[in-house]
Amino acid sequence: MANEITIKKKTVFVILGVIVIGIFLIAAFKNIVAGKTVSDTELVQGGEQGSNKLEVDGTTQVINLGIANYNYDPVTITVKANQPVKIVGNMDQLQGCLRAFTIPKLGVSKVFRQGDNVIEFTPKEKGTYGFTCSMGMGKGTLIVE
Repeated sequence: MANEITIKKKTVFVILGVIVIGIFLIAAFKNIVAGKTVSDTELVQGGEQGSNKLEVDGTTQVINLGIANYNYDPVTITVKANQPVKIVGNMDQLQGCLRAFTIPKLGVSKVFRQGDNVIEFTPKEKGTYGFTCSMGMGKGTLIVE
């Protein structure tokens, strides 16, 4: 009887193992079919440093925020006071905790999501403000002139 219980436990573990492996294979196949063949390292490392830049659209200062060298890119953002700022999260690059962006001293925070990846605010006071992800792993500086 003890042998029957041991055999049943082993069978359950084998079945669960096959199911888990099957789920991973299905997920990998879906990503390959969808053209998503980027490795986890590439997702964290991001693009070329400096590929995400500040642009001015009328009076709005637009920053495309992504990742380069395992940190936010651009790591330093310089904007003008009393002019609207729009930070657009690059959803092809932002991953993990770096999607949870915050500028604590300005009361600005956002969790970037597909289809909801824009923060808009107008900095009133000149100064230097740190920005970070929710875990403090990604860091940068916003300079308001």
